[in-house]
Amino acid sequence: MPAKAVHFLIGAAVIASAASLACTAAPAPATPAAAVLPTGKVVTLDTFYNHQEKNGKQFHYIFTDTALSGFSKFGEVWKQHGAEIRELDHAPTMDDLKKTSIYIIVNPSTPKNAAGGKPNYIEEPAIGTIVDWVKSGGVLLLMANDKNNSEFDHLNDLATKFGIKFDGNLRNTAPRPTDRPHAVFTRERDHFPDSPLFNGIDMIYMKEISTITVSPPAKPLFEVEKDPKESLPGPGKDVVIATAEVGKGFVFAVGDPWVYNEYIDANWPDLHLPVQNHKAADNLAQMLLDKASLPESK
Repeated sequence: MPAKAVHFLIGAAVIASAASLACTAAPAPATPAAAVLPTGKVVTLDTFYNHQEKNGKQFHYIFTDTALSGFSKFGEVWKQHGAEIRELDHAPTMDDLKKTSIYIIVNPSTPKNAAGGKPNYIEEPAIGTIVDWVKSGGVLLLMANDKNNSEFDHLNDLATKFGIKFDGNLRNTAPRPTDRPHAVFTRERDHFPDSPLFNGIDMIYMKEISTITVSPPAKPLFEVEKDPKESLPGPGKDVVIATAEVGKGFVFAVGDPWVYNEYIDANWPDLHLPVQNHKAADNLAQMLLDKASLPESK
């Protein structure tokens, strides 16, 4: 066989072998993530009653805040359930609320932490508007905080319309990382109720919270034994989460915004604290969206 032919055959064999290896080594295409189908439901977060600023920019418990202080990850949870998220920068009118399925008020500002030292208090006519909206089928999520961070007098002017009163105290303190076990609730010790909120949950972390006092139509959803050092005096248990069915609507109240960025993915293996706040946020979103209706208007 002529030398050129031999070289050609060897070269062809090398090319074929390389092509075969390349084909073998090529990774299988990734399976695309399932698309989230929009539900048409709208979740609106207040940025008026909770209004704090840093360097001239609003932050803290808002969807657009991606720092540890923000609610950006909580916003993603809602979107993963097919909801549209919005923020409302003024006291709600009925026209505003007709455009939403779920309205969230979290940690109303105090003179100490409000932008310019001037808080926007929850007052009439907004209170009556929110109550009427809930009665007509709206879902209201109220998330307070401890006595050092949240305004309570005006928040309770609204909450008591539904039989809910935030106590404005300070429970589950954890001033040091080693104190974090004091700020957890567990299924084994605290007996989580049979509720969609606690499906698949064995531990949640709620640091520095306000407890709740309930009267009809509100009911405790989750209550725990009193803390001998931090609970308010009196009989009974501490209510951590309360709900109320009002007209066609629903109110969910909790004494802490515990699913913000700093703690939504918290997990401390060194302290043997496999916290499941993200799963709880996911459950909460699904639970409230199941109760919510489509907005009346766009």
